[in-house]
Amino acid sequence: MQNNVKRIDEINYEIKSSNGKDVYSILSTELGWICSCPDHMFRGVKCKHVYAVEFSLEIRKSVVIEIQKIEPINISGCKYCKSNSVVKCGLRKNKHGQLQKFQCKDCNKCFTINLGFERMKHNPQGITTAIQLYFSGESLRNTSRSLELLGVEVSHQTIYNWIDKYTSLMEKYLEKITPKVSTAWRTDELYFKVKGNKKYLYALMDDETRFWIAQQVAETKYDADIRPLFHKGKEIADKKPNTLISDGAPNFHIAYNKEFYTARKPRTRHIRHIFLQRS
Repeated sequence: MQNNVKRIDEINYEIKSSNGKDVYSILSTELGWICSCPDHMFRGVKCKHVYAVEFSLEIRKSVVIEIQKIEPINISGCKYCKSNSVVKCGLRKNKHGQLQKFQCKDCNKCFTINLGFERMKHNPQGITTAIQLYFSGESLRNTSRSLELLGVEVSHQTIYNWIDKYTSLMEKYLEKITPKVSTAWRTDELYFKVKGNKKYLYALMDDETRFWIAQQVAETKYDADIRPLFHKGKEIADKKPNTLISDGAPNFHIAYNKEFYTARKPRTRHIRHIFLQRS
């Protein structure tokens, strides 16, 4: 329902009915919302159209809060000669906003700083807001509509391109860091289909934080060799767990014996026949 909300101004909204044939007007007054739908006009109840407008406003407020969190970048030196003799020299303007320009007094070159957003037409606030909304559960099209409330008009395909670009950058960054995980890990598998063919995704995660440590795709369930999964987990976390929790599938125990078990103490303990509840 919130997808059909159209903002006219600060107090006036329009929303399509469920059948898509009628359009209702919603007005904000000192006494509350007034909707032109029969449910509100004749029964006097708070209708679903008012709820949809309120939900849309809450999204807008959360977006504004996230934008306010983004702080400007402080410049300490020239990006070319590293000199500290840098002064502001106007703004670079385009249809999406303004970006501060700087000039180096030593090499006389001008430059801008837009870390992570170089060659992007839209401003960083709009891009980061779109990504935040998407990973909060909004669809691409809903994210596009929410950005329109802030004067940022982009297609859902553009938002997808942003997400694809910056998640790829984050993956490269995450590969260089060692996650802080607990000493108890869980492992389980689930199946999915790719063009009608069943595959199995094996996952290794931290029991305390649910951080996804490693994953592996296999063709079968009970006899797949998942030693690479456990080996990759050791490399990423830079340690072995004190406790490994899994269900009773035999390939979990085989991989445990190969990758985690040692004759010397302390050794990893394997707790089997534990089933994870899937959502």
